[in-house]
Amino acid sequence: MTTIIRNGLFFDGTGSKGKKADLIIQAGKVKAIHEKAPVIEGAKEIDATGKWVTPGFVDIHTHYDAEIEVMPGLEESVRHGTTTVVMGNCSISAAIGKDEDIVDLFCRVENMPAQVLTEWIKDKITWNSLAEYYEHLDSLPMGPNVASFVGHSNIRIAAMGVDRSFKEPKASKAEQTKMNNYLSEAMEAGYLGMSIDMLPFHRWGGVFSKEYKGTSVPSQQASVKEYRTLANILRKHNRVLQATPNALDKKSGIHLLRMSSGLFRKPLKTTIVAAMDLKTDEKIHKLVTTLATMGKKFFNADMLFQALAMPFLNYGEGPITPLFEEFPSMVEVIGANRAERKTAFQDPAFRKRFRKDWHHKGTSVFPRLLKEMTIEKAPDASLISKTFQEIADETGKDNLDCFMDLIVDYDTDLIWKCTAANHRDEIRVKLLAHEATIPGFNDSGAHNTNMAFHDGSLQALRQSLEYPDILPIEKAIHRLTKMPCDWLGLDAGSLEVGRRADVCVIDPNQLTSGLTEEPIEDYHPSLKGAYRYVKRSDGVVQNVLINGSEVFNASNGFVANLGTKKYGQLLRSQN
Repeated sequence: MTTIIRNGLFFDGTGSKGKKADLIIQAGKVKAIHEKAPVIEGAKEIDATGKWVTPGFVDIHTHYDAEIEVMPGLEESVRHGTTTVVMGNCSISAAIGKDEDIVDLFCRVENMPAQVLTEWIKDKITWNSLAEYYEHLDSLPMGPNVASFVGHSNIRIAAMGVDRSFKEPKASKAEQTKMNNYLSEAMEAGYLGMSIDMLPFHRWGGVFSKEYKGTSVPSQQASVKEYRTLANILRKHNRVLQATPNALDKKSGIHLLRMSSGLFRKPLKTTIVAAMDLKTDEKIHKLVTTLATMGKKFFNADMLFQALAMPFLNYGEGPITPLFEEFPSMVEVIGANRAERKTAFQDPAFRKRFRKDWHHKGTSVFPRLLKEMTIEKAPDASLISKTFQEIADETGKDNLDCFMDLIVDYDTDLIWKCTAANHRDEIRVKLLAHEATIPGFNDSGAHNTNMAFHDGSLQALRQSLEYPDILPIEKAIHRLTKMPCDWLGLDAGSLEVGRRADVCVIDPNQLTSGLTEEPIEDYHPSLKGAYRYVKRSDGVVQNVLINGSEVFNASNGFVANLGTKKYGQLLRSQN
């Protein structure tokens, strides 16, 4: 099958400026690039007049590890032009471990109903090793191309058992050897690297191992020495460390700098979540980019902080939100049932603890501004579109008492939103363009009822139109395609002769008006009546091709067999 994409403004992903050109695709690869392609009998033609023709985008930070088992088409990424996704982030993956442990790792971190995740995963694990998991992935009818890190929490549990992985920061010599062997096996199988998690807010679900419900995941229990030992295996294989540092402890950034450092040795590629413009500390973004820049200059480190392309808009289902995971009072409440939460918020002692947490003076990711927390949905329609502060003013109540009373009355039926970071447009774009960052942290598939950033690449392109002096179009496309692929070791990201034809055709006239700022609720049948937040970009993406086959177009939507026929490939590390 030959496909010709004609008359578009063509960007190859290398950072070169766009040029008018026709793209000829045969056997899944770029056959030729012509100023004007000849007519080829029987070829499928796509008219890209007035459109951009770009490589498909790469989403470097997803949590599709569970979803891909039941919805392998990954439509919510593909519709936005994403043709390659990277899973296994934040120390958790499905690559190794018992089914029950994988459920407990994912259900709270991803805010997915435990019964749904259990149905997806329980008794479905057919692989017995890290290499077999990659063979399993390669057998799925995946939509986009897929690559993965191996999760440190998983290999820690596999080596130490659940109990010791939570209780012992120091692994025994035999346990460390097991972890080393697991990681080496993953590197031989072609994983991109390993992900670790230092952020205490990521917690164990406790669906099956109830003793550790609400406890920070095993990777966070490890010693720095354990991180360093495993990092050196990654260094040996020229692979990548994905890290989520402790936002409340700046020393974690120094530990990562030391691991990445290439003084008297090879630097370790390290990608870190995240370079964001926090409302609680509007200078922190300068600190993280300076850390990476100075680390490279003085310590030969290779650190890139992931940058989100849009405001960090979060939704809360009453008391259920990852923003509340930083409050000690909320650790048990978030994992409780409705009756238990109501009892807690009626208890004067709990309310006192919650108030103390709310007003704490330490470092915080959550801005805790009731005047900026707006109600989106409530059984009482009169509350909708009001902030908690406005409701408190109307009722004459203390604002925090008003918030807690509404939680008592409505629990998770009260949906509210707030923007916690990335609220300043120009600074956000500067972060996207910074040499110390890499566009990412879309968290696609994660925190399903709290956020939705699947369209991160399109949002970055929209801002490149608004701030061309900071982020020119060709630079934006390069940073969303070839640049992360080359750095991670992925055979993807550019449209050059002989390369795989992962292509996105975009209508630039729709970029400024066709992207939704806020997500919508999606009740996919696989969610069994639950919903997730997703984004839409109607009219922006005209065509998406994966391995040379069109899987989406603006007129007809997805091909009928997306999710049942294999279009994407498992991408093993090229490093």
